[in-house]
Amino acid sequence: MYTPLELRVLTSFLVLAEELNFTRAAQRLNMTQPPLSLQIKQLEAQVGAQLFERSKRSVRLTPAGHVLRKEAQKLFDIEHRARQMVGQAGRGEDVGHLGIGLTAISAIELVPDMLRHFSARVPGVLYSLREVSSEVMVESLLRNELDVAILRPPVTDPRLQARRLMSEPYVLAVPQHHPLVGRERVRARDLNGESLATLERRHGQYAHDLMMSWLAEHNVVPSRIHDAARHHAVMSMVAAGIAVALVPASAAAQPVKGAVYRRLADRDVPALELWIAFHKEIGNPLTLPFVEQAVDSAAKYRLDEGCFGAGG
Repeated sequence: MYTPLELRVLTSFLVLAEELNFTRAAQRLNMTQPPLSLQIKQLEAQVGAQLFERSKRSVRLTPAGHVLRKEAQKLFDIEHRARQMVGQAGRGEDVGHLGIGLTAISAIELVPDMLRHFSARVPGVLYSLREVSSEVMVESLLRNELDVAILRPPVTDPRLQARRLMSEPYVLAVPQHHPLVGRERVRARDLNGESLATLERRHGQYAHDLMMSWLAEHNVVPSRIHDAARHHAVMSMVAAGIAVALVPASAAAQPVKGAVYRRLADRDVPALELWIAFHKEIGNPLTLPFVEQAVDSAAKYRLDEGCFGAGG
């Protein structure tokens, strides 16, 4: 007979999956180790799979454990959202929820403006924001885990619809004491032989390939290439003086101590497009109104040239 998983037991599982130590996990759960071990054994019996590999020295998640951890976290997100929405309804407030995927760059200025205007039009909406790669966003849209995604192209799946929001050129982020800061005009050829910080290709194939192709066309060969999974990690390397980086222009709206942004003087500087995508089978009535607000906000967006300082 089917027995539903208990949130109490899943909580114990998630804590152990994080700690990977029965003693520490039991302490966090305010229980002793034997009851925790029993809960995990019963959970493994219930799901029909071993969730942890145990030895005298270590505890590790099995492949099945990794799957349950991911899915259990989704369940708790739903449970938390349900509590919020029920509370709103109990207070007589309008209930609505939007799951939005976004890129790190769009979160700096564009998304806050979208949310500000949409919240003024439709107050009381609950938002779930997820900053992940464009590839993950597409998968999440197809699984109906997101309502909309603000992402980089392409979006080719016929089950999805996408609209172009904006296009922005690459700009150069350099350490504040780098010789290029004092250049009146910085060109692609000036980057030859420099250490370059980039996003890992698997976290942004479109942007990565566009940048590297442009550098190759100008015969630019970096002396070293450092990579990172997120934009903030790339900028950390710039601020530390380790490398320069090519980033979307809107990134310049976010000051980073130790880093300076400069426009590139080349006429063929590639431009990065930003799109908004959603499932054609719309299940959330808030989706299309938000898409329209996003398109309107993007059309009005202008980057302050003061972000580039003197000589930019």
